[in-house]
Order: sequence, then C-alpha cells, then structure tokens
Amino acid sequence: MTYDLIVVGSGSVGAAASFYAAKAGLKVLAIDSGHPPHDIGSHHGSTRIIRHAYGEGSDYVPLVLRAQALWDELARESQTEIFHRAGVLNLAPDGAGFIANAVASTQKYALPCQVLSAAEVRAKWPGVAAPDGWVGVYEPQAGYLLSENAVGAYVQLAEKAGCTQLFGQPATGIKHAAELVEVVTADGQRHRGRKVLISAGTWVKKLLPFLPVNPVRKIFSWHRAEGGYREEEGFPAFVVQLPDKTQYYGFPAIANELKVGRHDAGQPIETHEQRLPFGEFAEDSTEVSGFLRGILPGVGASLRGAACTYDMSPDEDFIVDTLPENRNVMFISGLSGHGFKFASALGEAAACFAAGKEFGVDLSRFRMSRFAVKMRP
Repeated sequence: MTYDLIVVGSGSVGAAASFYAAKAGLKVLAIDSGHPPHDIGSHHGSTRIIRHAYGEGSDYVPLVLRAQALWDELARESQTEIFHRAGVLNLAPDGAGFIANAVASTQKYALPCQVLSAAEVRAKWPGVAAPDGWVGVYEPQAGYLLSENAVGAYVQLAEKAGCTQLFGQPATGIKHAAELVEVVTADGQRHRGRKVLISAGTWVKKLLPFLPVNPVRKIFSWHRAEGGYREEEGFPAFVVQLPDKTQYYGFPAIANELKVGRHDAGQPIETHEQRLPFGEFAEDSTEVSGFLRGILPGVGASLRGAACTYDMSPDEDFIVDTLPENRNVMFISGLSGHGFKFASALGEAAACFAAGKEFGVDLSRFRMSRFAVKMRP
C-alpha cells in the first residue's frame, strides 16, 4: 500500500497530525517505537501549561491561539478532559525580557490579560511571595493541558478515522525515491508514502543526523501544598523567571500535591538509557528548593518526581521545515521544552502539508535557514 502520509513518531505532534490527516480523508500510517501515550518521550507527567501572552516572543501568539482552539475542539470531539482554564501567572523582575515579551504579546493581540504589580500579585495570591519591583502578567483564559489524555485522544480518534497504527516498532531509516518515500522499520519492512512527517522527538537525529538538536534530561517533582495553592481556590499555573534568568514552572495543587520544575539546566544525554530516573543525580532533590523557599514559601517537601527529555535547538525555537533534497519529507523538531502546547496546531500544519494545502499560520520563523547547518538526508 502507498500512504498519503507516514508519520514517524506518534507522540504529541505526530498523534495530532495522524488524526487531522486521517480526518481529511488521507491514507495515513502512524509509526512509533512505543505505544503512545507513553513515558519514553516528552509527553508524560500528566500536565503541560498552555499560555497565550508568550514570553518567548509575540510571533508565537497566532500559533498558540490556533492550538488552543484545536485543544478545545479535541475535548468536545473526544469527550475527554483535555484543558483546565486555571489561568496562568507569568512573573519576573520588571525589565526582564521574558515579562516584557509577555506584556508586548498582550498589547499586540489584545489578549484579555492583567498586568499586575508585585503587591497586586501578593494580594491576589498570598502564597506567592512576589518581590517588590517584579511584574506579573495574569492570563485568566489560559491554563494547563492533560498531556497524556490529549495524546491518547488523538491516537484513538485517528484510529477511528482510518489511520493505520504501527506501534512498538521503531523506524530505522528513510529511503528517497523520485515520487515516493520509503520508511524502513526495525522488522525490515518498507512502508511507502507520498509524504512523510518526522516528529520523532528526542531521538530524531537517528533519522536526521544533521539537525542541530541536543537531548537533555529534565526532571519535575510533586510537593506537599496545603491551603491556597489549589485550583479550586483560584491558584493558577505559573511561569517564573528569577533575576539570574533561571526559569521555573508549575501547576495548581491537585490533592494537595503541587507539580513544579525548572525549565533551564538539565543533563545532556545521548541515549535513552542515560535518562536516569528522578533521584539518580544528587541535585535532583534540591533543584527547585531555593525557588520554592523564595517565591512559594508555603509549598513543602518533595513527595516524588520523574524524569523526561527535552529536544533542544540552539536558540530554543522550534525547527519546522522540509528536506531540500526531498520536499515530500517534513520534520518538526527542537521543541525545546515548550512545544507541547502547540502540538495540536503543529499537527494540523503537518496534515495541511500532506494534503498540499496552506496552513493558516506563518511558520517561517522556524525554518532551518536560520542555522549555518548543511542539510542532507
């Protein structure tokens, strides 16, 4: 069989692409080395923040707004809990680039956000010890996604729409032909497609070794949090940048457990085996302790933790492009730890690519041409 689209890597972006392409009537094959949703990539750990006033730059806002609409649509279509409109608090010292970008995003796109002084932040959320001279941008329409629910919903809907799913079978190579592309799997089979999406996450360089993507081991942990930190008490998800530019994120407490992590830092790795479990590095247990003492002093000791992986690009912006030698092969990579919220829209973009249609959001910012890298299959 010849497929209209073969998706290599059916995590967040790949699962979304499989569904939207199959829903459009295309013949789709989804390949994954595991059985998504799973914990061997970057989509596990229950929750992911989705924010609209984007501290990484206002260019992201149209994409995240499209993603939000698609997440809401997914929840309705799958009858699955996907999104919690818990609000998001962005917090940093006045003048920090992160908070300046968030304010600029709010102004440029007329987002329904509130710009708050440190005193206003403390008054609204007494559990947040915002230092004087800091600024908060509160997004009441933002919140967090249930990541594993979302991937699972896309996988199920894609199958119902007719997508063929080959799970537990890693892709080992891409063979280029004049009009078709062959994807080779570990069992030796060759699968032919008119278009191919490579969304293989952390280990994408096994297929595209020229990509400037580096895997990093990351951790997150759950901490005891009682009184004032629960979603039902109005506590939001949050992203906080400290004066030294370290950045932390977290979620309102569920059952008195608040999840928190550090966005920067981490341990560079080269293989999945090097992604050691939480607690294997001495610094795992203390990575967020100073942040909690200073900004969330009411949050207690670590209860448990987990490890995941970021696929980091050099500038921490996404990489979305096609191979110059074969424009029928698209790759979406380098999501750099902030990509899940965009997965629905990036998946839709890949489905448009497969169908030969224009995607409604400009993705030119993410092309490979910004890097001095020689691309080759």
